[in-house]
Amino acid sequence: MNDLKRVLQQLPKNKPLLELQLTVAGVISNAFKPFGVIPVVVGGSAVEFYTLGNYTTRDIDLIVEDPEYIKSVMNGLGFCNDAGTWYLPENPSIVVEFPKGPLAGDRKRIQPVQLPNNHTAYLISLEDIIIDRTLAAKYWTDGSEEWVRFMMVAHYDEIDWKYLRSIAKQELCLDTLDKARNWARRKRKKLR
Repeated sequence: MNDLKRVLQQLPKNKPLLELQLTVAGVISNAFKPFGVIPVVVGGSAVEFYTLGNYTTRDIDLIVEDPEYIKSVMNGLGFCNDAGTWYLPENPSIVVEFPKGPLAGDRKRIQPVQLPNNHTAYLISLEDIIIDRTLAAKYWTDGSEEWVRFMMVAHYDEIDWKYLRSIAKQELCLDTLDKARNWARRKRKKLR
């Protein structure tokens, strides 16, 4: 644990925020390994990753199956807790939250992201974060549709459309998803 804590203490403050966030997520993932727990990056941090940093967020949201170990792992890494928000005193721009699970997505589709420092961050799948943001677009009208469209245009050929449409149908947001998909398809044709 001390080696992992040292990595966090030596994080360069001039790195792009997304790179810092993924590094922190990877270090935290390594710290949870002895407990058989894999923290999964969700929410804005996942959107930031899949939009290649065009969407930005200030915190890292991690879902863990067993929250029993959060306090000991995070304290062991040098984080402080303020009402459920974890931060590094020496780098307060690093903020981590653990939203209540379970993971809103298929655990078999979690995407490992190998980082240059031999750590691995685990992200919710592209399709599952698209569903998450499609639901937000449909029910909260919070601007999420823009990011659904952005992810679709950027990753159109990689998306498992059969899976995505199946989940959208189950979640009652197929109409919103299809509208975004049609928009993304038109934009891609213009780009070619």
